[in-house]
Amino acid sequence: MCRIYGCFGGERAAPGVLDAVAAAMVPGGPDEQTRRAGDGWALGANRLAIQGVDSGHQPFVRGRLTCVFNGEIYNHRQLRAELRAAGYSFGGDCDGEVLLPLYERYGDAFVSRLEGMFAIALVDERQAPELKLFTDHAGMKSLYYYLSADGRRLRFASELRALSRFPDFPDELDPLAVDRYLGGRAVWGPGTVYSRVRTLEPGSALRFTDGRITLTRTPLDPAEPPWPDGQPTVAAAAELLDACLRTEVSRMVDADVPVCVITSGGLDSSYTTALAARLVDDVASFNIAYHGDWPADERHHAAEVARHCGTDHHQVLLDPAGFPALVERFTRSLDQPNNAPHSLSTYALFEAVHEAGFKVALTGDGADELFAGYARFVKADRDGAATWHRTYQGTMAAADTAALERLYTPDYLALVRATGGFFADRSGDELDRRVRSGRHGKLETLLRYDQAERFPYYILRRVDHLSMAHSVEARMPFLQPSVMRLAHALPAHVKVAGDTVKAPVAEAARRWVPRGIVERPKQPFTLPVTAMIRPGEALYDMIGDLLLGPNARCGDYVRRDTVQDVLRTQTESPAPHAAELLWSLLMLETWLSARSLTPAPLTESPRP
Repeated sequence: MCRIYGCFGGERAAPGVLDAVAAAMVPGGPDEQTRRAGDGWALGANRLAIQGVDSGHQPFVRGRLTCVFNGEIYNHRQLRAELRAAGYSFGGDCDGEVLLPLYERYGDAFVSRLEGMFAIALVDERQAPELKLFTDHAGMKSLYYYLSADGRRLRFASELRALSRFPDFPDELDPLAVDRYLGGRAVWGPGTVYSRVRTLEPGSALRFTDGRITLTRTPLDPAEPPWPDGQPTVAAAAELLDACLRTEVSRMVDADVPVCVITSGGLDSSYTTALAARLVDDVASFNIAYHGDWPADERHHAAEVARHCGTDHHQVLLDPAGFPALVERFTRSLDQPNNAPHSLSTYALFEAVHEAGFKVALTGDGADELFAGYARFVKADRDGAATWHRTYQGTMAAADTAALERLYTPDYLALVRATGGFFADRSGDELDRRVRSGRHGKLETLLRYDQAERFPYYILRRVDHLSMAHSVEARMPFLQPSVMRLAHALPAHVKVAGDTVKAPVAEAARRWVPRGIVERPKQPFTLPVTAMIRPGEALYDMIGDLLLGPNARCGDYVRRDTVQDVLRTQTESPAPHAAELLWSLLMLETWLSARSLTPAPLTESPRP
């Protein structure tokens, strides 16, 4: 696991500049900082040593090929054996050592043989020099890039704050990113908060040579399981899923450093915990909760799972009085605004994991998005109204469009309307078009859209950035190709069986976790902001001070009087919609303040 960066084309960046880029990402790679430079290019890596600790020094070099790599390749032992049989030799046991031999044999198609999570940068000088960037199909590892104003140079890095250390970084904020953030709870790719900076989408490859960018995106083909009697069933799908997950978890607990599991008390993390506990004696599990009596407290469910599985359980407790300081800390680690309230919890949880001496943590992320674990999927699938797509996308936003119309300043509202309308409406309309295309059924289209458009930016960027802020690698069994292919092969009636969502996961987990965990109603892992944003609580005071203060940086986008009305509503009658909007605005304001940024001029900019 590493953080990577580089530049290609024109004059190579000065060593001092590259030092500054690397320094901005040291928490994600504290063990070693290295780079290699050539004629007009440089590649660098900050290493978090997980596999092949005594070897695996980056960049990897093979003749005229050089690459750096962020992530983990879980099938590296199998690939190494195949390559040895073909005459290749290796000096260590680092997973990244297989990358250049595979590229040499298979060209760009080498990524289809990788099982894991990755962002790879490769310079090929065998003919005309070219830079290539690759990401895994789930988009677990971020990679941001931009072209210089003259189009001759490309810069990239794992984190925006590192990329911004290049002197020609185009730091103009895209004003429409505010609407995209509030309409999607995060800034969805491939655009970013900066007008000229992009992120590489899941399953993508970028080729840059002679000042030209070529982008390709390869879909992940579904599996073709040999169903009993030729028909998929929940029971048969559960058997296949369990086999896949046992294989994936066994590979993920294979590391040269201590491995632990995150146990929220929900089904997916409990299942992951149970499988890991079969393979690692006294595996450590971590759960986070808050001092006091709060809604949605799952610590007793997590403790039940820990007892059942025999883990060495760590209960992390946060004091809500310290939340304002924690907000300011974790916001610095988020490259872009993200309204997920549990970002605070995620940050603090990985901090506790690091302090306990662990570098790797397994999580249950991805199961809901692959197997239809959220009620919103089912509700939208069964909604026959002509405007179902607008209703559905409204559930994905921090506030519906009617609320945003009241929230935005007149100038900002005019800009949003003049440049295509509200992001939430446009996204909902795009989803409706995909459903009408008929390529997949409605439920599967909903899931695929979420996996590609929302999930990488709302969930995975948060997990990646907040874990690596504490030098911890988050591993996600549900997002491996074998599991994703199986999920894509399942029909809707298997994923949602009657009133049972995520049916194959529930059925597969029955043999491993307590019955009460499998059958209890789904409860999202989140921060109870509705209860925590009320008079007398630290978050309430922080929101009032920042959003209504004289130096509020988001005042060009949102009306002060509307914010006052929302805060008054939350004061008199706390409710989820008001609380979420206030939290979302707090994240935006804190993010802007942490970077000393001022809003961009409210002029039209290209739509990402």
